[in-house]
This record gives sequence, C-alpha cells and structure tokens, in this order.
Amino acid sequence: MEAESSPPPSPPPSQSPPLKTYKLTASSIGYSKSTTISPALLFKPCKTTTPINILKDISFTAYPSQILAIVGPSGAGKSTLLDILATGTSPTSGTLLLNSLPLHNPSSFRKLSAYVPQHDCCLPQLTVSETFAFSARLLNPNLAGVSCIVDSLLAELRLTHLAHTRLAHGLSGGERRRVSIGLSLLHDPAILLLDEPTSGLDSNSALNVMQTLRSITDSRQRTVLLSIHQPSFKILATIDKILLLSKGTVVHYGTLSSLEGLLLENNFTVPPQLNSLEYAMEMLNRLNYKNPIISCLELPPSPENPTTSIPETKTVEVKYRSSRVHEIAVLYSRFWKIIYRTKELLLTNTLQALGVGIVLGTIYINIGLGKAGIEKRFGLCASWQAFTYFVLTIWVILLMANSFVLFLSSIAPNYIAGTSLVTLLLAGSFLFSGYFISKETMPKFWTVLHYLSMYKYGLDAFLINEYSCLVTKCLIWYDEKNSVCMLSHLGLEPETSPVK
Repeated sequence: MEAESSPPPSPPPSQSPPLKTYKLTASSIGYSKSTTISPALLFKPCKTTTPINILKDISFTAYPSQILAIVGPSGAGKSTLLDILATGTSPTSGTLLLNSLPLHNPSSFRKLSAYVPQHDCCLPQLTVSETFAFSARLLNPNLAGVSCIVDSLLAELRLTHLAHTRLAHGLSGGERRRVSIGLSLLHDPAILLLDEPTSGLDSNSALNVMQTLRSITDSRQRTVLLSIHQPSFKILATIDKILLLSKGTVVHYGTLSSLEGLLLENNFTVPPQLNSLEYAMEMLNRLNYKNPIISCLELPPSPENPTTSIPETKTVEVKYRSSRVHEIAVLYSRFWKIIYRTKELLLTNTLQALGVGIVLGTIYINIGLGKAGIEKRFGLCASWQAFTYFVLTIWVILLMANSFVLFLSSIAPNYIAGTSLVTLLLAGSFLFSGYFISKETMPKFWTVLHYLSMYKYGLDAFLINEYSCLVTKCLIWYDEKNSVCMLSHLGLEPETSPVK
C-alpha cells in the first residue's frame, strides 16, 4: 500500500522587524547652581555665592515598555532632573548613558526622543487634525501618508470625535494635553519625557492621560519618564517604577511594593485611606533611607524589556527627512491659514494699511518735479508695474526685518538683552542706510556698515522704482523755454542736451 503523501509544511508567518528600543541610565547625576551678586558701587568686584546643590548623586535606569514616574514635593528637583534627561541642561557631575553607552551627542538624542512641557504650546486657530497634519508634513515629506498617520494617531489618543474641533473651542484640559502628547509622538520617539502631564487636570482627565500613556508604552515599547504630583490609586496602577526625590536626593527607586517594604523597615504602616506613595511623601523627614540605586543599575534587562536591538558599538545618528524648502512651504501654508482665520485682525490690518496708503498718497499727490520734489519722493509712481514692484519691496523689507528680530531673540539670553540688541542694530542699520547721509560723505571707516545695512538695498530699490517712470522726463530744467535739461534720471545733462 502506497503511503499517502503528506502536504508540504506551511511557511512560518512573517514577523515584523523588532522595534528599536532604548534604555536610559543616569549615573551619579549632580547639579549645582551659583548666583552672582552685582555690587552696589560701580567699581567693586562682583561676588559669587556658594553653589547650591539642586541634585546630588541621582542614579537610576529607565527601561522600554515601562513608565518611570519622578515624584517628590515642590523643590525636590524633579523639573531640573527632567531637563537634564532631555539634554536641555548639562549636569554638573555624572553621566547619561543610552543603551549602556555614554551620551555624547545631545542633538541626535533630541531627534530620537521627545519632551512634552507642562504648558501646552499649540496654535488655537487650528483644528486637532490640522495640528497633527502640519506637524506630520514637517516630519514626513510623503504627503500621501500624512492622512493615514493623522487618522491612526487620532484613534490611538481617542480624539477622533474632536478631529475638526479648533483647539481654542470645545476641548477640555485633558484633551488639550493629549494633543500635546500626540505632537510628540508624530516622529515615533523611542524615549518620551513629560513634565507633569496631569498638572491642572481633574481626576478623570488625569486618569485618561495616564491610560493613554500606558497604551502607548505597551503598544510601541517606548521608554516613558514623567514627573507627577501625588498620583491616585488608579494612576499608580499605570506606573511601573517610582523615583522618589527629596531635597535633590533619591529616597526610593523601584516599584510601589518595594516602597511599602521601605516603610515597613522604618516601622511605618500605610493607613487604608492613603496609598504608600502619599504616605511616604508625608513621612519624608522621618524616613531613614540609603541610596538604593547601585545594585539596581547592574541588573540585566528583563526578557520583557530587551534593549539589544541597537548595536552598542555604534553611535546612533538620526536625520530628519524633510528639506528646508519643504519645511518653509509648510510653515507658510500654516501661517496664511492662521491669518485667514483671525478675521478681526486681518480686517483691522487691511483697513489700517489702506488708510495709511490713502493718507500718504494724498500728501504726495502734488509733489511735482524740481529739486524739492526729487528730495521728497518715496519710491512709487503711477503705473501698475511700479506699484507691484513697490509692494514686493515692502514685503521683502518686512520679512527681512522680522527674520532678523527672530534671529536676535533666539540668541539673546533674556528679554532685556534682546530688546537692547534689536534697538541698537536696527537703529544702526537705518542710520547707515544712506537715507540721512550719502555714502560719499561718510568717513571711509563707516563704509562697511553702509553695505551691511539691511535698509540700504530697500532704499536703492525704491529709487530705481521711482525714477523708472521718469525716463523721458526732465527733473530740473536749465532753460525750460529752449528745452535744455540740467538733471534727468541719468544724472547731470550737458547744457545742450534737450530733453522733452
């Protein structure tokens, strides 16, 4: 009897490549800050106060697929530590390690991580879907996939029913906070840092935010660190580990059950109406604690949280996919949409521009030619080509001035220094533009500043535009009866040159 042929074995199901996961380690992080006291008298030296230790010997490890909550009373150093972890501030001592390698490139770390500040920074004129779409277009030049990204993100954050609602109307505090979290998730960060995501929210909204973070942590296997104030029982259920700080030092690092063990070691029993974290914060001054972190740092990663997807012998380098031209085009599109939706401001600015234009036009309507007219012209003549050129020149000057002020504001350390820089440089640029005094009459050592002036080239453009309409006209007559011109658009004319 012939044996029946067995069917060929089915191929194994295709598996998606493993997600890149990162383990973030803080090793003996310390941060101190000293202040400089200005003297009362002008010629006395400044005094530097004794450095204040804000953070002292902070060590812990944050693993993928886990939420690490940084908890402590006000002034414990939570925000400072989170700022150091986001590479916004350099620690005074200690190092940060990414997958057990020292973090030497803060720029690359910022590209693979995301920091969500405490206060929402979204544009209120846009809807929820538009907010996500514009940010997605900045990160992803492939416009075909933007709608799919936005739809999946709205579903993940449970904001689909609010997709076409403007941020200024109809959104609660918790929903706006979820929008901020969604913006940070658009480039799929491996590490997510949040500064008090539940601050200012009611208990239900705070729980919704934490449940959203829990879902993101589990589905995307991301490393999440956040600071929080006295979470409730339900919020604690979404948190894996706790880093409890007091006066810049670590009181406890571990799970909630290990915190209960620390309280029992100090002969404290948690009351039934409180959770162990709330009770520990009330007993901070009476707890005898040691630094429990050194042993925890040496533990190998658990099988549920592997961190070996990135080779530890290579430096991670992340690059954005959008070009500068694409980013500028997206930002201009968003800018004009916001301008259009602020109709009151748009109408006010339009009426103001029309009013000023009518006043200036009627002032210069009978200026005429001659020496007095030449000195008082402002770059516009009666033709649609000249008017278009004039409007474009005004637009370029305003864009250049706004860009320059934005650049100064980005490099100025504070508001006072920024205001001083703007006033000094813009006034100097206008002074050396050639409007008050020509280049020929300036001392030679100031000529360089004349060419560096932003307004010089705008004034030159206005002069070209003004006298382009006066090509066939004489500005100053030498003998008007005999049609002998002294000065035309080309300059001084010979006495015998007739110009009609």
